[in-house]
Amino acid sequence: MRARDRSLALGGLLLLFAGGACGGDDRGGEQFGLYHLETAIGPPGEQGELRCGPPRRVCPGVLRQPPPREVRYELHGQPAVDGDAIDRAGVRANGSAVSIPLTAAGTEAFARLTKEVARVGGRDQGWHHVAVVVGDEIVAFPEIDFDVYPNGIPDAPSLQLDTADAAQADDLVERLRDG
Repeated sequence: MRARDRSLALGGLLLLFAGGACGGDDRGGEQFGLYHLETAIGPPGEQGELRCGPPRRVCPGVLRQPPPREVRYELHGQPAVDGDAIDRAGVRANGSAVSIPLTAAGTEAFARLTKEVARVGGRDQGWHHVAVVVGDEIVAFPEIDFDVYPNGIPDAPSLQLDTADAAQADDLVERLRDG
């Protein structure tokens, strides 16, 4: 599998990761987490620990896109990948794209998560998603296609997040690096 195929880049959706050294949530920056959207996060509603909405153009489970208002989501589990799995110092923006490096442990955790997401999606005959959470906001929820990635995405050194514009990318980098 080519390195380009291993990184997740979904135009119009937000996905993030890029790396080098270490960097947990206690070392600056907002909390970071990757979740199996369909099993760890509830449907959109009025209450919950997580939020999504403007300026995000797309939110999970919301029929009218862009979402007309902020929606909330209950959290039903812990992140499969957390802030210790990314290199906060290596997070970079390049135009509207954000690159977030993974540590070695982050690469392994991401491989396990995407394998689970792909396999459950394959079993359910529908794509499942990875929810990318920064602070209390769902910033992306790319789908993992079982047919393309039946064993998940192994050996990904980083992830890429495509944002709406360079200002959003710069804001996300700032939130992940320094908080």
